[in-house]
Amino acid sequence: MPKTVTGYSSIQIGLHWAVVVLVAFQYVAHSGIEKAWNAMRQGDLPPAGSEWPTYLHIGAGLTVLLLALTRIGLRVTRGAPPPPADEPKLLQLFAEIVHVAIYVLLLLLPLSGMAAWFLSIPAAGSAHALLQQALLAAVSLHVAGALFQHFVRRSDVLMRMLRPEPENMPTASPSMPLVDARGD
Repeated sequence: MPKTVTGYSSIQIGLHWAVVVLVAFQYVAHSGIEKAWNAMRQGDLPPAGSEWPTYLHIGAGLTVLLLALTRIGLRVTRGAPPPPADEPKLLQLFAEIVHVAIYVLLLLLPLSGMAAWFLSIPAAGSAHALLQQALLAAVSLHVAGALFQHFVRRSDVLMRMLRPEPENMPTASPSMPLVDARGD
C-alpha cells in the first residue's frame, strides 16, 4: 500500500503537463489524420501533405498512451495526495469519478485510434471521435474543479500540481538541528 503523500512528485507533475500538452496538440493538429482517414474510407489515397501530420498524430497518441500508463503506475506505487480534509464527500466522489474517467479515456483514445488506423475498423474510428468529445468534457470538468478548489474553496489542490512535494525532507536531530531559510 502506498505511503501517505502530501503532494505530487516532480515526475508526476512533469508527466501530467506533458500529457496536457500532447492532448492539446492532438485536438489542434488532428486535421491531417482526419483527411487521410476520410480518403482511406473512400478508397482513395491520402491527400498530399497529410503524411507528417498523420505520423505526428499517431506518435503523439502512442506517447499519450505510454505516459498515461506510467502515470497510473506511479499513482499505484507512490500514491496521490488525499483530498482536503474539509472537502464534502460528494465533491470527493465527483473528483474521483472525473479522474478515473480521464485515465480511462487517455487509454481508450489511443487504443481506439490504433484499431481504426492499423486494423481499418470503422467502428473504432467512430468510437475514437466520441471518446474525443468525452475527454474534452472530462478535462473541462477537471479544470473547472481545480479552479473552484483554488478560487472558491481556497485549498492547495491546484498548487499541488504546480509545486512538487519535497523529496526526502531532512529531519532534525540533536546533533544537527534544522535551520529555516533565514539561517536562524
